[in-house]
Amino acid sequence: MSGDEIRKAEEIAKRDLRACYENEGIIAGRHHFTDYWARDGLFAALGSLAIGDEEIVRKEIELFFSHQRADGLIPYRIMRGPVSIGKYLGRTTRVYENPRPTYRLRGIGAEVLDGTTLSLLILGELAERGWREASKFAKPVEKALAYLEGREKDGLLQDGLMAEWNDSTYKRGALLYSNAIYWRALGSLASLEGIGLLSRENLLAKQKFLARRIRDKLWNGRFFSDWYDWKRQDYFNSFCNLLLVAWGFTTDEEAEKILSEAEKSQISFTVENVAPWYPWWRVDVTNRIIGLPDYHNALLWWQPGIAYAVALAHEGRKSEARQQMLLMSRQALKYGGFYECYERTGLPVKRLVYKAERPFAWAAGMFLWAVD
Repeated sequence: MSGDEIRKAEEIAKRDLRACYENEGIIAGRHHFTDYWARDGLFAALGSLAIGDEEIVRKEIELFFSHQRADGLIPYRIMRGPVSIGKYLGRTTRVYENPRPTYRLRGIGAEVLDGTTLSLLILGELAERGWREASKFAKPVEKALAYLEGREKDGLLQDGLMAEWNDSTYKRGALLYSNAIYWRALGSLASLEGIGLLSRENLLAKQKFLARRIRDKLWNGRFFSDWYDWKRQDYFNSFCNLLLVAWGFTTDEEAEKILSEAEKSQISFTVENVAPWYPWWRVDVTNRIIGLPDYHNALLWWQPGIAYAVALAHEGRKSEARQQMLLMSRQALKYGGFYECYERTGLPVKRLVYKAERPFAWAAGMFLWAVD
């Protein structure tokens, strides 16, 4: 029976992910997140690759690199239309003739790095699968890496205020999120040996140095802390920690401790996004005004739960991984799809001003990655 439930959820995930395919790539959703968001589309691309939809991933990479800035920065969002209240209520709004890239948070804040790091990561994934045209990105990759080096301090990428996925929380400095993706991207690019890109040895040496700096600054003895600004901030960012286990970054001892921390944070079909929750004064005032102070705090998200399943499998704990997949499958089946986020009761978020996106490419794609 459990296998049937996972297979049914897999079919729902394929449907929801493919519903987010557009002419030039993968949009985040069909209700209000209708732009090309790098983090949504490129994490979702892992699922597209898992089910053989390589062409859409190539389009996604072509799109984001086509908007690379002269200094090497790749946008974190490519807007298909203007921001409006109607858009966030799910109403059809004007669509630009040519999509417009966004490099700064909300267009005016700090420069955002994950459009660059995730584009490099997925380009490497495509090259691993034999995409010969990956070689044409040699110069853009060099520019992107040069830009990222310019954003380092003491060997770690430095983020501006709220310039990451968790863009409703006041934090800045050396973020685990950005540096974990950076580490993975360097290793992914190193797999491009033989097609004319950068030296494999240099990339692996850089990756090794970055791993050392992540441990020096962010390991607290139980898990990797959320970020370091003027001191280490010991919040358990579950998604990032579990990705590091799933990606093979951690030692056996580190993995065991992180999985133990995740087990303590299990709730419903997933894992708490952060523990302890961020204090109220770290929550962006905009979120508080619209009634979403718990957006990246208490709400339930797919990403940590999916990463937990893959991390368990990576560590050889197959039966526990399967149980986690089953919990998530039942959640998808119960509500007929993959919503963006959920109340603590398990219900999809539906409030006066905001309701959870669905279909939600990021969740559906990563679920397929976990199944694979």
